[in-house]
Amino acid sequence: MNYWGPIVATKGKQIGQTAMRGDKGIALIHRIVNDMGFVWNALHLEAGIDGIIEVRDAATSEVLNCIIQVQSKAGPSYFKAETESTFEFVCDERDLDYWLRGNAPVILVVSRPDDDEAYWISLKDYFRDPARRKSRKIAFEKTATRFDVNAREALAAVALPKDSGLFLPAVPTNDTLVSNLLPLEQFPQRLFRASTNLRFPGQVWDILSKTRDASRAEWVLHNAFLYSFHDLTFEPWIGLCFSETIENLATPIWAFSDDRDKQYVFRRMVTNCLDQLLWRHGVRYSKDKRHYYFRSTTDLQEKKIGGLSVFKGYESKKVEGRTAYFRHRAIRNRFLRFDQNWYLEITPTYHFTQDGFKLSRYFEERLTGIKQLERQNKTHLRQLRLWESVLRQNYPEMQPCPVGTRQQSLFGETEERPAPDVIEPYPHLSFGELVRFDVDWGIPEAAWLPVSHSEEESDDDSPQGWLFET
Repeated sequence: MNYWGPIVATKGKQIGQTAMRGDKGIALIHRIVNDMGFVWNALHLEAGIDGIIEVRDAATSEVLNCIIQVQSKAGPSYFKAETESTFEFVCDERDLDYWLRGNAPVILVVSRPDDDEAYWISLKDYFRDPARRKSRKIAFEKTATRFDVNAREALAAVALPKDSGLFLPAVPTNDTLVSNLLPLEQFPQRLFRASTNLRFPGQVWDILSKTRDASRAEWVLHNAFLYSFHDLTFEPWIGLCFSETIENLATPIWAFSDDRDKQYVFRRMVTNCLDQLLWRHGVRYSKDKRHYYFRSTTDLQEKKIGGLSVFKGYESKKVEGRTAYFRHRAIRNRFLRFDQNWYLEITPTYHFTQDGFKLSRYFEERLTGIKQLERQNKTHLRQLRLWESVLRQNYPEMQPCPVGTRQQSLFGETEERPAPDVIEPYPHLSFGELVRFDVDWGIPEAAWLPVSHSEEESDDDSPQGWLFET
């Protein structure tokens, strides 16, 4: 009998799960790039670049010879320190040197192919900061860095040379553009004018302060005339002017006249009315900063309108229990006339104080910091809608104004006025909805916004590293 020993089965060639997952990542990128209308070319002999995207004009089918190199990292193990909105990726030092060395733009795509989920970053742009380069760490924000068809224009912006003059046409789509213009729908129809020997607003306020009409500010002094939306033939107005010169005028004639002087008077009159409307809603005018802002609350507690903070204090992270500063929502505005229509142009901004009243020592640095962070279109739209609600006097959370607030008229002096217990709608002005335009094209904001960074609150009352809550 011959003995042959145990029979051992030999293993065939294998391709592991890591390789399969990597191939799935490449396939996911390939599909998304095709959906964008761009060209994908995989590299089969590579040392750190998995493929190349070539920009293509989907409308004309023209390829532009503008490329992006792509490195793919696929699998859950690459999602470090993950939260609902962020995750981190740590680059290998040799990989990073290789990616940054060449002359073509390079993007990193980190994906979970099984979940049809991918995120991207432009490596040369991200690692321009020496501190980031030293750390080798990338902080991905999922919303801002999602790699899908909506990233088309942002990718093209990475590929196209800045000085080439090349561009991709907008993707055909239906969209609605919201402007920052509120139509002025109602204003007083009668304008009274009379000669006066008063030349300074303070003189008018001194007389009005002694009467029950101290809160009436719908008037203007201009070229030795007193203009008012109140009937000048009644007290106390008749004591401010020469009664025999009183004229009862039609306001629309002044509003829509081509005479610059008449337009100037009308603009100042409705601006004074606006001053009064906003005062009723807890908004005051800053003479120093030339904008309106929400007043502090009497107890310095946070105030919200429609879920958005309009006044809030931020605690120092260095000194426990100390408030570093207060942030007030604010607005710049001006009345503009287009053809036979008047609009209020509104530009949201911020006001910063040390104690709710005195300007922050680092006002400009704080303002610059928050505007660098608030680059998302949706953030600006939320603020526009907030001010639309206030100016149209139709927001649900209307609260009483602080009692005994000092009110400063835009063109007059400061005076003490008791605030009403309940806000009554201001009767002399009304506005329509923000002007909107329906268009059949659109540009996703990812195409023109830089990659955003994590947003935190400022840690102290110092000019370094402002990070704020939206």
